Amino acid sequence: RIGNVFTAFANILMGYLVIRSDADILTLSTQDARPLVGLLAATFCLYSSGMVLNDVFDIEQDKAQRSTRPLAAGVIPLRVGARFGAGLMLAGILFASTAGLTGCLLGCAIAVSVLLYNRVLKKTPLAPLMMGMCRTLNVLLGMSYVDSNQAIFCGFEKHHLLIAGGIGVFVAGLTWFARTEARMSNRWLLSFGVAVMALGFVCLSSFPTDLAQSGRLQLKPDSVGLLFGVLAILILYRAVAAIFDPRPERVQVGVIHCLRSLIFLDACVVAIVSHSSMAVLTIALLLPMLTISKWIRTT
Repeated sequence: RIGNVFTAFANILMGYLVIRSDADILTLSTQDARPLVGLLAATFCLYSSGMVLNDVFDIEQDKAQRSTRPLAAGVIPLRVGARFGAGLMLAGILFASTAGLTGCLLGCAIAVSVLLYNRVLKKTPLAPLMMGMCRTLNVLLGMSYVDSNQAIFCGFEKHHLLIAGGIGVFVAGLTWFARTEARMSNRWLLSFGVAVMALGFVCLSSFPTDLAQSGRLQLKPDSVGLLFGVLAILILYRAVAAIFDPRPERVQVGVIHCLRSLIFLDACVVAIVSHSSMAVLTIALLLPMLTISKWIRTT
């Protein structure tokens, strides 16, 4: 699952470029290297800690169902895995702190969310909501350098929250959709997951309205809704197909397709507020993800 970290990188890059576009800066320069590297390192450590701690907390289940995994097989001692996961989490918070108090608080919030998801909520109906919250916080982490006098919540403007919330809602829906991917899925649960993902598109398509009069959009407002509409069809059609044929292999194809599409969603937001070359840079993160997925499972 390590290839999925590139979707987290795309969240960070998109969030950072949104903040830069607020200051009418539409491309990256050498001055952006240090802050951006710090944020990317933070999300890498926090995301990776979640994967490690997931296996730590699921050790008994993995011994019964996935006995070849390193922790379950005893190749790596459980104590080592727990310490490694905790170390990654602490490192993530420290890297996030390079963005100041806002970054530090968001890093801590992500760490707490990861722990709650893996230790308490993973097997409850609230798990998808917490997973969506992790993604929302990750996008906001990319926006940690925000400096606005029009903030409505914790230093963030309305369009910042709509973007981060839209990504979070999409991921919550995807998590619901993937809830029973290993066995024959319930069509109603799949339908609910698709509906929530569609709601994420609605949130994302509404943020340009807040910026239309400010002149900060790089695309015409009329074309933004069409763009998200077409993207929704291209991203969700495999998930919709799985509703009619809810076999595990069909559902897993839909999950992988939607997961990879997160990078396209981030690139779409970048294209709306920043230079087109920055959108291409965001999409380029799909290449290492696809390469790694040839050897390591995405789900």
